[in-house]
Amino acid sequence: MDHPTFSICIPNYNYAHYIGETIESVLNQSYPHFEIVVADNASTDNSVQVVESYKDPRIRLVKNHYNIGFAPNLQAATAPAKMEFVNLLSSDDKMRPDALENYAEVIRSQGDRAGNTVLFSDAYLIDGESNRIGYETNHLEAFTRIHYRDANFDVNKLPHYGQVINYQAEEVLRKTLIQLNSFAQFLTIVYPRVLWERLEGYNCIRTIGPDKFFNYKLLAQRPDVKYVRKPLYEYRSHGSPNEQAQKATVKQQIDDYLNTLDFSNDMLEKAGVSRESMIDSFLDRVCLKSGLTQLVYGTYRHAVRCWAFGLATYPGKVLKKSRFYALTGLLLLGPLAKFVAKPLYKVKHKPSQI
Repeated sequence: MDHPTFSICIPNYNYAHYIGETIESVLNQSYPHFEIVVADNASTDNSVQVVESYKDPRIRLVKNHYNIGFAPNLQAATAPAKMEFVNLLSSDDKMRPDALENYAEVIRSQGDRAGNTVLFSDAYLIDGESNRIGYETNHLEAFTRIHYRDANFDVNKLPHYGQVINYQAEEVLRKTLIQLNSFAQFLTIVYPRVLWERLEGYNCIRTIGPDKFFNYKLLAQRPDVKYVRKPLYEYRSHGSPNEQAQKATVKQQIDDYLNTLDFSNDMLEKAGVSRESMIDSFLDRVCLKSGLTQLVYGTYRHAVRCWAFGLATYPGKVLKKSRFYALTGLLLLGPLAKFVAKPLYKVKHKPSQI
């Protein structure tokens, strides 16, 4: 692949205010071998008109007649892709001008392994007005994301900044499955179209994280995983509908509950992960810790939902956890729970190696 080609796939719903910036960030790439596919999910604003105002022949627009949901629209955005590599980009996020050029260089260096290579990178954090507000990087060993809310964060402080770091897919899959998290911010992930075809795309029953479920299956194909440790994208942190749904509904809990059920024993065995460890993570992180976090931020009702969801799904296991009883005691305090929870809340420990 002397000149690898990229399909930048953009699912959209009512982001007319941002999608122009997103498209322009792709058109401004220093690397020219790409196409843009936009799937509009029956937007009620002028999103379609914004997309159609661009007359570049590299842009294709898929218009859904009805809102088909999040996961189906990811499928609608990626299914028409014709290029060798796929990048799923939100309609409010942006690419840095050299993103594809950096990825193309890594892909070329892969030689015969190019068609089995998955790439990801860091990202700047921007607000609703496109002002830089921070930086997002990845832990080098735990594959958790680290956020720095500092507009002037010095990237040169990061170990191995600017380098390409190699990982075994099995290691990444094992650690992310145990934690029920994604190995990278999804907008930075680029993967071969042939793997999309093998996995049949984003078809799945997930409301918040169909991309996370896809990434688990992607890693199970044992690709070469390449981490380009520099910011190639800009992630907009502004309270998107997905972010709001995670804070106000149990959609995230439902998705991760399904994740504890849907993987075959054979796949888990190959990944070196037990179903019990996934269930423990689901109860500890997704239900109980989330419930405590909601108390700290004063959203008492949602804290109750998180607590109840853990009790409803795995009652025998959650009743053995001390955190369950701690959260139960706090909930019994009613409105006072917020004030008691704050001093008890454990601030997330920063990893020693980033």
